[in-house]
Amino acid sequence: MLLAVAYVFLAAGQGQKQVIGFKKLQEFLPKVELSGFTRQKPGGETTSALGMTSSEAHVVYEKGSGDNVVSIEVKISDISGVPFGQMGTSMIGMIEFENETENVYEKSIQVQGFKGTERVDRSEDNKSAQIQLAVGNHFLVELQGTGTSDATLLHKLLNDMKLAELAKLSQ
Repeated sequence: MLLAVAYVFLAAGQGQKQVIGFKKLQEFLPKVELSGFTRQKPGGETTSALGMTSSEAHVVYEKGSGDNVVSIEVKISDISGVPFGQMGTSMIGMIEFENETENVYEKSIQVQGFKGTERVDRSEDNKSAQIQLAVGNHFLVELQGTGTSDATLLHKLLNDMKLAELAKLSQ
């Protein structure tokens, strides 16, 4: 049974595009300074197993200390080498929506022409902001803010990213 599942994944992976290595993806991470935040050194990895390859580059912005740490992680993932990965990425932003409760809102967004989602939790014990964008039907760009519900910080980082140039890598 396990062998049959592995075969399906390997067969599905045939003809997939070449995955972009993490060092190249790091070039597209934001470099802008955020007031009061320290930009950490970017990291990343490219992994292959069972004929599937994925790549991710990331950078973290932090401010504060102890229990008052605010962090924003920016990730660019190339999951085109994972069977059905592109299908999942292409589904982001396919539905236009907007939801809101007392402390949380979620909505579809468009940044630099790329569709995605934005979610903000303003509750005192769980402040967070998240943006996910599908770029070039090849890449997933994710920004996760912890300890803050200020989505404008995430948008400032996104505005510094050259998403159209990133999308060209998938052609």
